[in-house]
Amino acid sequence: MTESSTIRKLAAIVSADVVGYSRLMGDDEEGTLFALKSHRRELIDPKIEELHGRIVKTTGDGMLIEFPSVVDALKCCLVVQKGMLERNRSVPEEQRIQFRVGVNLGDIIIDGDDLFGDGVNVAARLEAIAPPGGICVSSGVVEQVRQKLPVKFEDLGEQALKNIDAPIHVYRVSQAASSVAHAPLSSSDDALPDLHFELPERPSIAIMPFRNLSQDEENDYIADGIGLGIQTLLVQLPGLFLINAASHLEYSEGRQTATEAMLHLPVRYALEGTVQRMGDRVRVTVQVTDLKDGAVTWAEQYDRDLEDVFALQDDITREVTSALNVQFFGREMDRVLTKALSGGSAWEYFLRGVSYIYQLTKEDNDRARQMFEKLYDARPDRVQGPGYIALTHWLDVVRGWANDREDSLRQAAEWAAKAIEYGDHESDGVGHVVMSYVRLNERRHDEALELCEKAVQLRSNCPAALGLAATVQLYCGDARKAVKSARESLAVRTMCPPVTINLLANAYRDSGEINLSISAAREAVARDPGYTDALATLCTDYALVNDLEQAKGVAEEILNMQPQFRISEFVQEHPYRNKSTIDGLASALSMAGLPE
Repeated sequence: MTESSTIRKLAAIVSADVVGYSRLMGDDEEGTLFALKSHRRELIDPKIEELHGRIVKTTGDGMLIEFPSVVDALKCCLVVQKGMLERNRSVPEEQRIQFRVGVNLGDIIIDGDDLFGDGVNVAARLEAIAPPGGICVSSGVVEQVRQKLPVKFEDLGEQALKNIDAPIHVYRVSQAASSVAHAPLSSSDDALPDLHFELPERPSIAIMPFRNLSQDEENDYIADGIGLGIQTLLVQLPGLFLINAASHLEYSEGRQTATEAMLHLPVRYALEGTVQRMGDRVRVTVQVTDLKDGAVTWAEQYDRDLEDVFALQDDITREVTSALNVQFFGREMDRVLTKALSGGSAWEYFLRGVSYIYQLTKEDNDRARQMFEKLYDARPDRVQGPGYIALTHWLDVVRGWANDREDSLRQAAEWAAKAIEYGDHESDGVGHVVMSYVRLNERRHDEALELCEKAVQLRSNCPAALGLAATVQLYCGDARKAVKSARESLAVRTMCPPVTINLLANAYRDSGEINLSISAAREAVARDPGYTDALATLCTDYALVNDLEQAKGVAEEILNMQPQFRISEFVQEHPYRNKSTIDGLASALSMAGLPE
């Protein structure tokens, strides 16, 4: 090691080791290796990459990882340990792979691709004293993350660690606090509410991301648009249970098969597809996989002119529904498949718009609106143009992209009203979703409730419609219905977003299930530690059960993240019909010490 080849710096170091690795290998060498590789590929490595970590070295049973941020390092460890609990749920105890983890913030020496120094050695010793499935950290880690992550620590005091000269002050992520990021999903009162669902009796299918095989990435919109277009149509069919898998990164990047990606989800079939554009022609290959045994039950290839993409989608949808024995009457099929979009550029405008809108950025939302405006100009007789224009204005409001919130709300309402005028037979429910939100914002609760119920009727598998129904039901005072709708919204997604989990937490709280609300709010915070709405839910929960110490601690976290937080603004943002409900929540926040 020469001086010129080495670099010293301060870094966060994570040392992880498999508990009982030798025994696991002795019992089932091939099975253990396969499981460990699966955990690495599907959970651990992607999370390390996402949080900017670098895997320095691996051994058969361990890993050494460097992070530039100690907050990201601990966040990664929390998510991975929680993920391992979930993945081990159905695995016999003697076959479970569990990790011990140590995290240290210290001085390291970088020599080429390797790390040395006391910073590394301390992390390894912390890992050695961590419990199975647990995390031990040094005092430097605690000092840096205490106000940045919703985690509590058990103080283990000064510890004499092997081959470390001076005693190290050690902390363990407490079991109570680790329920934020570690607790298994369960329906018991002192654990997280069950967010897993049984296979429904009706035919169930996951629409996987369609893959673009063309060299030109500009053609992603064709792949995205066809897959999302099929989903947009099928979401309205009440005889089908549809799961949205459009954001499943491991599958879309080819690191998982559909069977692996959907392993723990309540779905029987997966629709997969690839798209390849060749000049003005497009080739689409589609198959339906039975996830129970991985067998391909139906497959087909389509070659079409690009302008005939709608006919292609029509064929695919009919074939898939036939293969799954889902029976539709011709009139219902005609309503759902919106044949009048075929011809000219109308369907391409729709596909491009849908592809943009799912990117969920302000710029792409603007591009989506331009496509839907062109669609409306081309086919003013079809509901999709005004409905989706309304949706883009609504997204500007709820995502905080609007330059003028009131103007965006006004335009959302105008276009939604136009969409609703087409009548139930022509409607796809998008206008009803947007208008329900507008009416709720105006405190016109009865109209909002009627509109959201119609939206769910028209879009029975749509998580946005179901989530909106839960929101409206909550603010109208029917918390138990809101629980049901929120859980249904979670059931049709491959990933449970924090906003919907927090909605479920609010519904549990207002229905009197405070323990379940606490658990759900903790889960929302664990998935997004900077989500102040979920922290506010957690704060009200603790205050309502008279745990003021916890409530005040959460209130401090809220103010650290959002110093301008005011109870009066919180009240304005939550349009409850019953004034006593919001007054009670405001009182709870006040008891926790948040400013009026």
